[in-house]
Amino acid sequence: MTSYSVELLDGEERGIRVSCDEHGESTEFPPDRRSGTFYCEGCGRELDVGVHTEEWRDLGEMC
Repeated sequence: MTSYSVELLDGEERGIRVSCDEHGESTEFPPDRRSGTFYCEGCGRELDVGVHTEEWRDLGEMC
């Protein structure tokens, strides 16, 4: 069975990287997108991926 990895990228504005561990294909999504669709040609599968984090910010920072 194929496995997939989802990583939060390092840095102040963190995007996500989705990879197929078996075929080595990956896609990076920019920081403003916390979800997306990943397609691996080797598997022939399409995955909808979403990352939900609880990032609490001071209301003054939200402006």
